[in-house]
Amino acid sequence: MSSLIASLRSAWENRFYRWIDQRSPRALQVQLNRKNLYTFPNLTGLTYLLITLVIWLLGTNYQNNLILGLSYLLISIFVVSILHAFANLAGISVRFVGARPAFAGDPASFILELSCTNTAGCDNLELRWQSGADRGETQVITLNHNEPLQVMVRAQSRERGYLRPGRLLVQSRFPLGIIRCWTWLNLDATALIYPAPIASDEPHAQANGGREEGGASQRGGDDFSGLRDYQAGDSIKHIAWKQFAQDKGLFTKEYEAYLSAEKWLDWDRLNHPQELRLSGLCYWALDYERRQIPYGLRLPGINLAPAIGEHHQQAVLTALAEFNLPREAKHAR
Repeated sequence: MSSLIASLRSAWENRFYRWIDQRSPRALQVQLNRKNLYTFPNLTGLTYLLITLVIWLLGTNYQNNLILGLSYLLISIFVVSILHAFANLAGISVRFVGARPAFAGDPASFILELSCTNTAGCDNLELRWQSGADRGETQVITLNHNEPLQVMVRAQSRERGYLRPGRLLVQSRFPLGIIRCWTWLNLDATALIYPAPIASDEPHAQANGGREEGGASQRGGDDFSGLRDYQAGDSIKHIAWKQFAQDKGLFTKEYEAYLSAEKWLDWDRLNHPQELRLSGLCYWALDYERRQIPYGLRLPGINLAPAIGEHHQQAVLTALAEFNLPREAKHAR
């Protein structure tokens, strides 16, 4: 019986969402109006109506004008609540601004900008992505008249690639909590999801750094490298006084700083399934960036030269996130 109810509910929801998508095509910005807002009593509202009905029946049965007047007052409040609930959301503009990348398994943040043309403002708005229903990622905000507000609404990610969070629920139970006014917006929103960083064997590096093969050096460090003849202007601190005291001549000590060699994130150096390889390369990219070691990336068909910095890290992580994705998934961004 429960499976039958679940299947009927799923079929009804799919049909309802298809109908909504036809009325509100995918877009970056949507204006709320009578064409995409839906108003209906919630459970509290239905209970309110039931109590009002009981009061009206009592007043009718006992022919008590005071009780009848109370029931008519409650019905009037109910009707006025419908008008205020609709007016609270009508005129709101919702625009997708951008999204912050996330790692697989972490929530992705979508930045939305909302503005309200209602002179009284818009109170107690609830925002939630359709895919965030199981995590309760709901934002509750209040808008002032003609004061745009940017909010971040998160959606849970599960795998690398481009995440579409589904439809955006905008709803409110203002003013009395007995009427629910809501809409589902089909915003053209996507977020880039990087592979989840998982520790693995270090990929192949050109050199291990330091004095070993491939390590670079520069003057002015802390490591002693040798002596050279004294030249006018050399620092007194660097004069080799020991050799001078032994009548061997006047020399200056030289120091060098040895830099780590460039690292390569090499796809062929990891023997794991595809997703584990990408997660391992992602882990070492973050590690090299944290230690400020130049690193490059070698994937089938992709070769990024060694470098460091935020832009290089984003390029590497983006290449890992998009690797072997279907063409339609790449064009969905």
